[in-house]
Amino acid sequence: MSSEGLHEADALLCLGKVSEALYRSLIAEISQAAPAKGQVEALLDGSCIRLRFRSKELSGLRALLTSYMFLIHAAYSALEAVRG
Repeated sequence: MSSEGLHEADALLCLGKVSEALYRSLIAEISQAAPAKGQVEALLDGSCIRLRFRSKELSGLRALLTSYMFLIHAAYSALEAVRG
């Protein structure tokens, strides 16, 4: 738990050439209005994406992580299929 009283989780995804395209899809998702389960931040760092998840409730953090991991898996799979 952070000093602000929020539960936090960080993820670092180093996915090579598809990182930038995946980052753009995540930013589009993060920018949309959504239920207030918490906050998600993303930063592109070379060929890696740094993600930070924050939520007041531990169950909200779990929901954010699950949702974004499914989204990342789907987007990555699609990008890899297009790349061939």
